Amino acid sequence: MKEEMKENNGMNPDQIIENIGGCGRYQIRMSVIVHLIKTIVCFGFSNLIISTKTPSWYCIEGNVTNSFISCTNLVNKSDLTCRKEECNGWMNKTKCENIVFDSDLKTLSSEFNLICDIDYIPSTISSIQITGVLVGNVISGQLADLFGRKPPFFASILIILVTHVTGYFSTTWQMFAVSTFFAGLGGGFFLTTQYCLLSEFTVAKWRAWVVGFPSWPIEGCLFALCAWLLHDWRNFQLLTAVMAVPCLFTWWIIPESFRWYIAHDKPEKAKVIINNIAKYNRQHEFNSDEVLQKEGKTEDKKYTFLHLFKSGFLVRVTMLLMLNWLALGVVSYGIAFGIQTLSGNIYLNLFLFSITGIPTKGIAIWLQNKFGRRVSALICFIVVAVGGLTVGVVQTLDLPNKDELTNIFALIANAGISTAWGPVQTMTIELYPTVVRNIGFGTLSLAGRIGAIVGPQLVYLNTYFRGLLFYVCGGIAVLCVIGTIFLPETKDSDLNDKIKTDTQTTP
Repeated sequence: MKEEMKENNGMNPDQIIENIGGCGRYQIRMSVIVHLIKTIVCFGFSNLIISTKTPSWYCIEGNVTNSFISCTNLVNKSDLTCRKEECNGWMNKTKCENIVFDSDLKTLSSEFNLICDIDYIPSTISSIQITGVLVGNVISGQLADLFGRKPPFFASILIILVTHVTGYFSTTWQMFAVSTFFAGLGGGFFLTTQYCLLSEFTVAKWRAWVVGFPSWPIEGCLFALCAWLLHDWRNFQLLTAVMAVPCLFTWWIIPESFRWYIAHDKPEKAKVIINNIAKYNRQHEFNSDEVLQKEGKTEDKKYTFLHLFKSGFLVRVTMLLMLNWLALGVVSYGIAFGIQTLSGNIYLNLFLFSITGIPTKGIAIWLQNKFGRRVSALICFIVVAVGGLTVGVVQTLDLPNKDELTNIFALIANAGISTAWGPVQTMTIELYPTVVRNIGFGTLSLAGRIGAIVGPQLVYLNTYFRGLLFYVCGGIAVLCVIGTIFLPETKDSDLNDKIKTDTQTTP
């Protein structure tokens, strides 16, 4: 296969990477920096799990100090009516003299009284953010394949910084919702470009590591700790903005993808980056002039979304992977925002759901390199199906230890879906050629974000139709198991750089 993938430039990019140190000091440094930058994206998404929660509240009628404690102490006093979380048909706060929220957690709901007839707003804000991610996926995928990976990657950091500062100073929930949309846009830019950027500097055996390293669950655990210490949704916004500032200075450390330059017939620019990598990896004998000998100038062709359907192979890959990505969005965000409805402390629940992703992602890396990307994805979706459908049954029936069973099997489903991201993302990167890799990744991320928009709404509907969220999660996982069987295996495959026809070899 390696011989088939050689271009007119001489040695193919995977062979070049091997000759400049494989996964050497340069690639390790670059991967560490990118995964650290991902912290601001994780915080930007995770904060809404806490920020949109509705704390315990009381409607107070009568003369009483506006305090949650005084309300609980005076609940039986004859001069006071104190109703806990009961709307009783009144429209928001117009028929209640005082609304008192639990002071242990300050959220959007408690600051702007988003309860009763407008209790749908918090989940809608979450969906607005994911809509921003969706738009970011589409735009950045096209930009990254037209102009390179680096511009949209760093645009994401700048957008996240500005929008979280705006979110901190929001005076209405509408203003915050707008800032959240653009925060999602920045997150979409980052998530679409980061994995392609890293993967294009590594060979097959290391791609599962750079894609599947459990940085997101580690950062989720860190956010749970920070949220527990800060208690205020505005502080979450400020913290994320402050962390984004030093990330901008990595512009001088993270390079453009040399592979993108080669695929777009710009060998001279590729040589500069390749030589820098070789020098940093202490491969001083490497000579880029010998392996990047261009035989003639060709037109730098522009690629679009339509090229994802250029061959029967690409059509099949795109449609089947789209189902997997849709499931990733629905299940991941459905379960994540479903944490609000689980019994127990929300900070501890968020921490537990995050920490389960650390060992499972490590297992996924081993599975991918041992048995392949497809088998790993199949195992993950089977776990999600079992966990999700079990929780649906438990929530529907009146069973003993219902809360404990719900938490346990929801954790199992969460472990399955958090693990599935690795093999699905790795397959996506390895199945698309360089010239449309970011377009493909962005397009499939679009399907994931559509699912992510649906996820929080399923959480809201689950309060009226018990078990709905998890029946949907389990059902879509079953469909993914069936679809993944028909995807090709990509383990140990070199990356393609040009689009091949159906008569040519595919992974």
